[in-house]
Amino acid sequence: MSHPNLLTSTREPLDVELKVKTGEIPKDLSGFVFINSGAGTVNSGGLPYEKTLPNGEFNQEYGSPLINGDGYMFRFDLTSSGKVKLKTRLLKPPCYYADIATSPFLNGEESLYSDLAFKNNGLARMSRKLGTRNQLNTAITPFRVPGDSQARLLATFDAGRPFEFDPESMNLITPVGENRFWRAGTPPIVNSLFPMILTTAHPVYDPETNELFSVNFTKTNKALLDPTKIFDFLFRDDETLEQKLEEKIAHWKHYDSKEKVAQEVNDFFYAANVVPKRKSLWENLKVLFHRLVGYRISNENAVYLVKWKGEKTPQTFKIVNEDGSPIDIEHNMHQIGFSKDYLILADTNFKFTLDVMVNNPYPKNVKIDSFLRELLTGAQNDYSSLYIIPRSKLLSQEKEVKAYRVILPVETVHFSVDYQNDNDILTIHTAHNCCACPAEWIRYYDRCKVTQAPIDVQRVGLLAVGEMDIGKIGKILIDVKNRDVLESKSKFLHLTGNLDKMDPGPHTWGVGLYTYRDMLSPDANVNKIEYTFWQAYGLSDQMLTEFMYDLYRNSDRNRVYSAEEMLEFCKKGAPFILQCVDTKTMEVTDHYSFPKNTFMWSLQFVPSSEQNINIPWSLNGYILCTVIGEVENNESLTSYFSEIWIFDAKELNKGPIVKLYHEELQFAFTIHSVWVKEAVNVSVPSYKIDIRKDYNQQIKRMKGRRLRKKVQSLMAENVYPQFT
Repeated sequence: MSHPNLLTSTREPLDVELKVKTGEIPKDLSGFVFINSGAGTVNSGGLPYEKTLPNGEFNQEYGSPLINGDGYMFRFDLTSSGKVKLKTRLLKPPCYYADIATSPFLNGEESLYSDLAFKNNGLARMSRKLGTRNQLNTAITPFRVPGDSQARLLATFDAGRPFEFDPESMNLITPVGENRFWRAGTPPIVNSLFPMILTTAHPVYDPETNELFSVNFTKTNKALLDPTKIFDFLFRDDETLEQKLEEKIAHWKHYDSKEKVAQEVNDFFYAANVVPKRKSLWENLKVLFHRLVGYRISNENAVYLVKWKGEKTPQTFKIVNEDGSPIDIEHNMHQIGFSKDYLILADTNFKFTLDVMVNNPYPKNVKIDSFLRELLTGAQNDYSSLYIIPRSKLLSQEKEVKAYRVILPVETVHFSVDYQNDNDILTIHTAHNCCACPAEWIRYYDRCKVTQAPIDVQRVGLLAVGEMDIGKIGKILIDVKNRDVLESKSKFLHLTGNLDKMDPGPHTWGVGLYTYRDMLSPDANVNKIEYTFWQAYGLSDQMLTEFMYDLYRNSDRNRVYSAEEMLEFCKKGAPFILQCVDTKTMEVTDHYSFPKNTFMWSLQFVPSSEQNINIPWSLNGYILCTVIGEVENNESLTSYFSEIWIFDAKELNKGPIVKLYHEELQFAFTIHSVWVKEAVNVSVPSYKIDIRKDYNQQIKRMKGRRLRKKVQSLMAENVYPQFT
C-alpha cells in the first residue's frame, strides 16, 4: 500500500509474510536480518511529525530530525525456502514508559506527571527533571557470553547504554551495566533519573576472545551554550521570555564576534533563570549558588574503554594520550573497531553531542531557532583522529592505558578493520562523508541553495547531507609502531560518474552505509575483507540547503571540488547507487543505479545457504535493502512505497531479483543492520540488571524531596511493573 508522505513510518507491531511484487524469492536465503530505525515518539504515533496537533495548535515535534525517535526493530526471517517473514517491534527501555506516563498529549495538560514530560530538542528527547531518552534506534551488535552457545543481540544508541534484547520476542532483557557504572555526559551537578551516556553506537565483539568492547566518554562544558545554564530555559513556555529573546537576537545580529554573542546569550539565560517567578527565598538562593559556584563544576575530558565478558559490572580502563594527557573528543565516538592485537577508537565526524542535541527550544519560532542553530553549529573537522590501543596492555591491574594517536587526512564516520594485522600494520576500510554533516537535519524553514525555493516539506527532518564535496571510499594502512599512515599503500576512491547520463555509472556522491560478508559476525572474524558493498545517496538540489552551503563553503577545507563546482554538480543530480568494491584493487566491479526519486537506506549481506566453489566466498550471497520510492501513476497526487529489494551479490547490475512488500509495511528512514544465523529465545542471563534497584539508586541522588517522592511514584506505577 502506498502512502502520501515520503517519510511515513508505522510503530505498530507486525507479524507478516512479505508478498512478492516482482521477481522470485531465492531458495538459498539463510538466517535472519535485523534492521534498526527511528519511528517517531509516543506522541506522534509514527512518522511524519505533523505540523499541527488535532486542536490546530503548532506541534512542538514538527521538524524534528528523523533520528530523534523510538527504536523500531525489523526482523526478517529468511529460513523458510521461498518465504520472507517479517516481525517488527518497538524497543521499550524504562524511559519509554516514563515518556508515556508523563506525556500531556496522551494524558492531558493537567495530568499528575505532565510537569515531568519529555520534549524533542535537536537530536535529543529530554525532560528537564528526568533526563534524556535512550532511544536505542541506531545499530545492533551480536555477541556471545563465554560458555554460552546462544548468540545474543544488543540494541545501541550514541547517547545511552546498550540494551540486550531477545532475538525471538524482541523484548528488552537488560542494560549492560548498572546506571552507576556509566559516567554521565551531562555535568556532575545534573543528577538525572535517566542520564545521558555518551558512548558508541557500534560496540564491537571479538568471537575469538569472547570480549565485547565499548566506550564511555565525557567532555568539559565548553559548548558555546553551556548546558548547565540552559536546561531550565529549554522547557519554559514563557511568552515574555520568548519576546525578550527575539528582541535580543535583533541586537546580537549586528555583532561581528561569535564569541561575544555567545557570552551575552549565556548571560541572558542566566538572567532568565536567576530571577524565576514565584520561587521561595531558599530556592532563589540555591539558584544563585549554582550561578556562583555550581556551574563551574564540569565534567573532565576523559575516555574510558569498556571491556565486558558477561560480568555484572564491566571492566573499564581510562585511555590517555601517550604523554599522559586526557583525550579530548571533539565530535563523537560513533564507531570503534578492532584487529587481532589492537583496538581502534575514533573521534568520528558526527556531532552527536550536547551542542546540537539541545539547540531548538522554540521550534515554532523561526527567528530563535535559526539564530541558535547558527550560533551553536560549526563545520566539522576535515580530518579524523584514531586512537589505537594495544590489546596486550588491557590487563586487569591497569587503570590507565596509553593510546597512539593517528590522524586520517579526511573526515570519517564509519569504518571496519581487517582482523589480521601482520607486522603491526592495520588495514582500515573507511567511509568518508566529505563536507557533509550527518548531525544536521533539514528544517521546515530551510531553502534550497540551487533553486532558492523553499525546501520540499516531504524532506523535513532528513539528515542534511547535501554534500559540499565528493565522498570517498578508503583503504588505509597504518604502521602502528611508527604511528604513521602509509600513504603509498593507502587509497581513497572517489568517482563522479557521468552526470549527463540517466545512469551515471559508479560514483561516490554521498558515501553512506556499507556491508560485507560476516560483518559483525558473532562466530568468526574476517581476517581480510575482500569485497565491500556500498551505498551512495547521490546528488539532489532538494538536499543542499543554503545553511549547509554556507557552513561548508570555506575554501580552506581539505576538498576536491569547490563550493561553486558543487552547485553545478547538484544541478545535474545523481541517483542512489549500490556498488561493489574489490578492496585489493580499490575499483568498483559492479553497480546498480536506482530509479529517479527512489531512496535506498539500509543494506545487508545475506550468505547463501549453498556452497559454490565457482563463486568467490565474499560474493556468494545476496544484498537485502530497504527501499522507498515514488509510485509511478498518472494521478496528480504523489505517493510512495516502502519495499524490500534483494540483489544477487555477484550481479548487482541485473537489478533486484525480487521486490517484496506488505500493505502494513511502512518505514521512513532505516539505519544499521546485521545478519545472524539463528534468532531463538535466549535464556535469562546472570548479568541481568534489577531495574527497580537500578533506578531507585538514581532517585536517591535527585535533588528535592518532593521531586524524589513524585518520581518514585511515577516509576512504581508505570515503569517497574514492565520489568518484573
